[in-house]
Formats: sequence, structure tokens, C-alpha cells
Amino acid sequence: MNAPILLALLALVSVGLDQFLRKVAGANQVYVPSYMLIHSVCFSLIAILMHVVFRQPFTLSLRMAGLASVGSIIAAIGIFAMMLSFRLGGQGSIIFPIIALGLVVSVPLSFIFYREPITLTKLLGLGFGVTSIIFLTR
Repeated sequence: MNAPILLALLALVSVGLDQFLRKVAGANQVYVPSYMLIHSVCFSLIAILMHVVFRQPFTLSLRMAGLASVGSIIAAIGIFAMMLSFRLGGQGSIIFPIIALGLVVSVPLSFIFYREPITLTKLLGLGFGVTSIIFLTR
């Protein structure tokens, strides 16, 4: 298996576990902004540690800093909405599949902006993925 696929699988497990921990926090009636703040502080500390371990200076163009900022705002809105839905009693077996429908946003954007090839197999996979997610929410 090649490195990008292995890293994607690691991300799949990591993101899945992180989402489940958000469900646990929501089920325990956590105040979402406080949880998000601690989450962000730990995230930042790990990023700083990575700079130290890899001995790399902080370098980021203004354009990419803006992109990171916009991405963080969008992610914060999504995380807040997800956690609040859990706090209000949302079921993980319904909320997680709905969130997974984010692939209908990211995949077409990759096709459009990066001109990734659109094949029948990819379209069928996207369709099956969406269909499976719809079935999971029922």
C-alpha cells in the first residue's frame, strides 16, 4: 500500500476517534466553546512540538495563512454545530453519517479546482457512498 493511502487510513481512524470523543463530550453536556478551546490549545501545542522535533522554522505565506484562518473558521462552525447537536440529544448513528456527506462538497471541489479525472467508477463510488450514508441515517 502506498504512503498517501496509509496516511489517509491513519487520518480516518484519528478523525473518527476525535468525532466520537465529541459525542462523548456532548452526551455529558459539555459547554461546547470551552471544549473547543482546550481542543485548540492542545492542537496548537502539538503543532509547536512538531516544529521543534522536525527542526523546522515557522514559514507560511500570507495567502496560506489566510487560507488556514478561513479553514479554521469553517471548521469551528462545523465542530460547534456537531457538538451542539450531540448536546441536544442527537444520535451519533444519525449525526456522523450526515457529517460524512461532506464528501459531496469536497470531492466535486477537487474535480473542479484540481481537474482530477472524473471516471464512471468514481461517480459510482460517490453515489454508493451517498446512498450508504442515507441508509445509515434511517
